[in-house]
Amino acid sequence: MYKFGHYFLSKIDPELAHNISINAFKFGLYPKINHQQYEVLEQIIWGRGFKTPIGLAAGFDKNAEVINALFNLGFSFVEVGTVTPLPQKGNPKPRIHRFHSEKALINSLGFNNKGSDQFKKNILKSNIKNNSKDRVLGINIGNNKNTEDILDDLKKLFEDLYRFGDYITVNLSSPNTPGLRDNLKSNNFDRIVKGICKLREENNSKIPILFKISPDILPQDKKDIALIALSNDIEGLILTNTTINKNLLRTDLKGGVSGKPLLQKSNDLIRDFYTLTSGKIKIIGVGGVFSAEDILQKMHYGASLIQLYTSFIFNGPYYVDKLNKDLSQIVQEMGYKNISEIIGIKA
Repeated sequence: MYKFGHYFLSKIDPELAHNISINAFKFGLYPKINHQQYEVLEQIIWGRGFKTPIGLAAGFDKNAEVINALFNLGFSFVEVGTVTPLPQKGNPKPRIHRFHSEKALINSLGFNNKGSDQFKKNILKSNIKNNSKDRVLGINIGNNKNTEDILDDLKKLFEDLYRFGDYITVNLSSPNTPGLRDNLKSNNFDRIVKGICKLREENNSKIPILFKISPDILPQDKKDIALIALSNDIEGLILTNTTINKNLLRTDLKGGVSGKPLLQKSNDLIRDFYTLTSGKIKIIGVGGVFSAEDILQKMHYGASLIQLYTSFIFNGPYYVDKLNKDLSQIVQEMGYKNISEIIGIKA
């Protein structure tokens, strides 16, 4: 039934399919999978237990509506959002496009979400804090489109939400909010990092802070971001968001490309940042992961954790469980006692 349902969803408008999926998850319409435990995949990062390295990237559950369902499908960690302080409709439709043969998506959503008040209610309703053993929740925050100073929105969101997650991700890299990626330039990035870190200190919080980075940054930007992240003790970088380089798809559609075309670009940035930071900052690798081998490649280059998005959309609800099984088998066949032993060995 679920395989047929996924096939049906793959044939209709992508955003409609996404909304149907979210509503189905709300009503418990997803496969009940008996997940195995794989000690070889377990890690302790930021003092939190990750059952496997595989998580779900921000963008799927923008409003934190189906957290428990996603964990039940086998994700070790789930990142919800991007959430903005005020509700936001996003960009005009159609704004999601599939490219089946290239295993890619283009989206120009523009931080569409129901706002931080509803977001917080949904997290409380999920009761995740009382059911959070080995379930790590990330909260991805961003600014409203018309905000004059991005730091105002980020500070409001941090204060509202830091108590409800296991880590906070600041999204400075979506290509669908005008001017957002300018905040990855040295002076802007430094100001935002210092502002968020100061706010964390003022609230006596120790929640890990991560920043999601664009794959389209210049070589000097990499060096500046790495230096600023190190000097401010940032806990993690998410590499990467979608790319605006559409050469591989040969299309003029607006938005960011995710999926297989992003694989090498993401891997290159993972390796570069792992080297630039001497492995001192944890990296979550995102982009083009469609197999256990893809996961291992990202970890070889320096990622400690991996996030899926496009491959989950294309492959359906049983996919995460299969990846976990495949990954465990390969790591054991390679002779490692724990997957953390492979991190950065090819950087």
